[in-house]
Amino acid sequence: MVSVAVIGSGPGGALFSLLAAKLGFDVLVVERKFKPSSNIVCGEFLLTPEETRRLYIDSGIIPDIRYVDESYRYIDGVVENKISLIEIYLDGGRVFLDIKLNGYVIRKDLMIQKIVDEAERNGVKLVNSAFFMDARCRDGGVLLKARRGCSDLIFEANYVVGADSNPSRVAQVFGIDSGYGDRDIALCINQRFSNLKVDECKVYVFISPRYAPGGFGWIIPKGGGRANVGLGVRMHLVKKGLRIVDCFRKFISDVEPTFLRGAKPIESFHLKTVPVGGIVKNVEERNVMLVGDAAGTCEPINGAGIVNAMISGCIARSCLKSIVDDGLLSYGVELRRVLGRVVENGLLYRKIGDLLMYDEKLIRLGALFLGKKVLRKVLKAEKTPHLLLASILSRLA
Repeated sequence: MVSVAVIGSGPGGALFSLLAAKLGFDVLVVERKFKPSSNIVCGEFLLTPEETRRLYIDSGIIPDIRYVDESYRYIDGVVENKISLIEIYLDGGRVFLDIKLNGYVIRKDLMIQKIVDEAERNGVKLVNSAFFMDARCRDGGVLLKARRGCSDLIFEANYVVGADSNPSRVAQVFGIDSGYGDRDIALCINQRFSNLKVDECKVYVFISPRYAPGGFGWIIPKGGGRANVGLGVRMHLVKKGLRIVDCFRKFISDVEPTFLRGAKPIESFHLKTVPVGGIVKNVEERNVMLVGDAAGTCEPINGAGIVNAMISGCIARSCLKSIVDDGLLSYGVELRRVLGRVVENGLLYRKIGDLLMYDEKLIRLGALFLGKKVLRKVLKAEKTPHLLLASILSRLA
C-alpha cells in the first residue's frame, strides 16, 4: 500500500510526485514509456516568468502567484533559446500579425528528467514501461492493475492522480466525465529539424485551412539552427478521414522555400493528442484527481500547456495535504480558481475561431473585424471587451 499512485509522469505528474514526496507521502509512479523524458511531442515554448506576471498575474486573470512561482523554479537550467516575437502568417502570404512576447524554448525532456530524478532521490518509486489497465475501489483505497510486457502488476494506493494525457485512461476507468467532444481534442505532429537559417528570436506560426484545418502550424527555433516543426488539426476531422501525416507533408512543402531550405530532420516525427476544450467537466472523483492534459489545463486558443500542467500538479499536492489534514481545500474548486479564467478565456476565443478557421476568407474577415490590437490579446487569452460576445456566439460553434 502506498499513499498515492500517479499514472503518467509528464510535467504535471512528475512535479506532483516530487512535491508530494517532499511532504512525506509514499508515492508510486506508473509510466508507460521506458524513460519519462523520451519521445517529447511539444513545441517546448513557454512565457518567461516576467511575461506571465505581466499578462496574467497583474491583470488578475490568474489570481494566485504562489503556484506559478513554484512551477517556474524547475525551468532553471533547461532554457535553450529566448524568444521576443511571434510572427503569424496566413496561407502562403507575408506576415499577417506580429506579437511582441518574451518566451523561452526549453528542453522539456531534460526538465522532466530532472524532476523525476529528484523525485526518486526523495523516495518516489518509478515503474516504467508499464501500461495502466484497470482499477477498483477496495476498503477505502484503490487496487490498480498495470501491464509490463506479458506480466500484470498489482498496486494498492489510498489516492490516485491521473496525469496520463487526454483522453485519460484513468478518467475512463473511474467513470470521470470530461464533457469533451471530438472538436475538443487536437491531434498534433512534431518533428525536429537542424540547419535552419531563420531569425531564432522569433516563433513562426502558420494558419491555413489547407494543411491545418482548425489548428495551425509552427516553427519554433531551439537555437543553433535547430527547431521544432509541427502542426495540429482537430480530432473530428481525423475521424472523418483527414490524415495528419499528409497535412504535415503539405505544410513542409509550403514553408520549405522560405523557412526550411537546406534544413534536415534529425529525428522521426511523433504524434500526440492535446486537449483544447478547457478544464474538463470533472477533475476529481472520490480518491482520484486529474492533472495536466488529463484535466484539460492547456490553453485552448494557443495550445500552451507546460506551465499550466505544472501549476495543476502544485495544486493537487496542496489539496492532497488538505485532504489528510482537514479536508477544507477542494481540488476542483482550487484548480478553477487559479487556472479557470485563463483557460476559459482561451476556450471562448477558440469557439469563435471555430466559426472561421476552416475558410481563409472568413479568417481574414474575422481578423479585420477584431483589429490587430484585439487579435493580439485574443491569441494570448487576455481579457477583451469581446469576451461577452464570444460567450454568446460560442454557443453556436
